[in-house]
Amino acid sequence: METLAMKQNNLKRVKLTFSIIYFLFMGVRAIFTPFVTIYLEERGLSADLIGLVSGINSFAIILSQPIWGILADKIRSTKKTLVICIVGQALFALTLIFTTDFFMIAIGFCLYTFFASTEGPLMDVWGLTSVKEAGDPNGLGSLKTWGCVGYAIASVSAGLFVAGRKASDLLPVFAVLLLCLAIFMYTVRAGSNAQGTGKAASFKELQLGRIVKDKAFLAFLVYVFFMQLGHRATFTFQSLYMRTLGGEISWAGYSGAMMFVSEAIIMALGKKMLRRFKPVTLVMASSFAFAIWQFILLMANSPQQVVLACLMDGPAFALFTLGTLYYLDEVAHKEIRTTYQTVAYGVYYGLSGVVGNVVGGAVIDAFGYKTMYGLGVTITLTATLLYFLYTRVRAAKER
Repeated sequence: METLAMKQNNLKRVKLTFSIIYFLFMGVRAIFTPFVTIYLEERGLSADLIGLVSGINSFAIILSQPIWGILADKIRSTKKTLVICIVGQALFALTLIFTTDFFMIAIGFCLYTFFASTEGPLMDVWGLTSVKEAGDPNGLGSLKTWGCVGYAIASVSAGLFVAGRKASDLLPVFAVLLLCLAIFMYTVRAGSNAQGTGKAASFKELQLGRIVKDKAFLAFLVYVFFMQLGHRATFTFQSLYMRTLGGEISWAGYSGAMMFVSEAIIMALGKKMLRRFKPVTLVMASSFAFAIWQFILLMANSPQQVVLACLMDGPAFALFTLGTLYYLDEVAHKEIRTTYQTVAYGVYYGLSGVVGNVVGGAVIDAFGYKTMYGLGVTITLTATLLYFLYTRVRAAKER
């Protein structure tokens, strides 16, 4: 029989292990992620072509999310699925070194994104399930805080490294570190007892049709799709906007650090916020932070102001991430929890990315950055108002 002391020791071990995993996981991702748009610009792509590549990438996100989510639920191992994705991302990151023309860049990034895009939700499902089973159901925020710290440190380091160089010079380092991360994760034995134990589930057992019949889930997907349109375009083109105002390439790393330092503060308060507010309330609160971030960029006249604006993106993303993770964990059927998370990710990053990046690039070329930011603020707040009214009407009908 497991004693209280044994449970406490196990909780400490799980939290320490996943704090380290998040620190390394996010740190490695920060080596190249802040410089993707700059890499595309170095390859000679204009804003509309960068938006098109990002939009094509978002199609890869839409396709990959249910595939990897269903695989994780079917083999009952989020960790093994995550390791496969990291290895695939590393291999295709190396191919980007040699791509030069638009067609090959688009194909290379599509394959790269197919493996890379699901890593975030898989990592969060693994971490959330593990910390819940260890006895701290609201403790994911403290683990993700270390991920923010890792991202901030690594993005600044990458910015210093790339100063005076090209963004593509980061790719070999990035690929090697990804492979090292995959090996480390595969050796981890702490965490959810449900992952990787027992035989694989059949598709009949999963009953995937329950997802499309879940009206509350579908309404939430519609909301986050529109709410994230402006965010996806803003995030994609922010580094280019900074450079048009006179910023250096290395500043992209600093802006990433600013974002994740501010995000870490909110993540550290995650347990207290989840005790006081419903997860869906945190999601709606994030929309106001996203709108403020885009409004600051709308008013910005210097690269320093663009970097400082990232102080709002961090809290916005933290509120959105925590709220979405815990809301979906509440409404999801236990057997297909990972599928719920990845399908939602495919909508608010993939589908929103397709529309947001393609339209955003076209708006920038036709009307400029400030028009895009103004549209982003309007759409974000309108979507939140409509969803709030929907939740009030739905609650009234259920009484």
